[in-house]
Amino acid sequence: MSDRDEPALSMSESASLERGYRRLLACYPRWFRQENEEEVLAVLMTCAQEDQARPSFEAAADLLKGAARMRLRPRPGQPRTVSAAVRLLYLGALAELGALLTIIASAGTVKAAVAHGDPAGVPGASGRILVDEILAPVVIVVWLCLGWAIGRRRDAARIGVTAFFGLITMTMLAALSADSPVYATADFAAGMVLWLISLASMVLVFTPASNRYFRPESAPMVSPAG
Repeated sequence: MSDRDEPALSMSESASLERGYRRLLACYPRWFRQENEEEVLAVLMTCAQEDQARPSFEAAADLLKGAARMRLRPRPGQPRTVSAAVRLLYLGALAELGALLTIIASAGTVKAAVAHGDPAGVPGASGRILVDEILAPVVIVVWLCLGWAIGRRRDAARIGVTAFFGLITMTMLAALSADSPVYATADFAAGMVLWLISLASMVLVFTPASNRYFRPESAPMVSPAG
């Protein structure tokens, strides 16, 4: 390879490395990127090894961990109640995943318990388990979307949180009427955890501090002179 080709190769590697770092930095919140992205990128590029064409595994892991921590931190001007609600909504998505795994793992036990106590109720129990398994991924997405919207100061999302709590409450009441605490104790316990997380999230987004954040008071009217 001639010396004339080496600078082009170096520029290609540099551009590839920069694209890789920018993709990782895209995981950070927008407000952080607007203030710090170019500075962080300059440091990363300066510390890169010679002929490095992509971020190392260690650097990528550190950037992703930093992005996760940054997204859990309050946004500038965001009250603690709102940031706590966002964390709880994301925790709800994780808890929903745990509930789904619990439903799948205990399906056989639940059907056996229903068959022992009420053989005629087995088809109904199987149907409810199937519905729960189908809906759980959708509900996980709802948790994540609500957390995202609350974190971005979407006032309408607070109504969504309230409606979501009402839906979970009706689901738990239906589970009680179907004797789920008796036949599906683990599933019902997981549902109660989700209900409590949803309740706490709803309370947090309607505290006085949260109300001021989502609906700041209008500037006072100035009467015309004269």
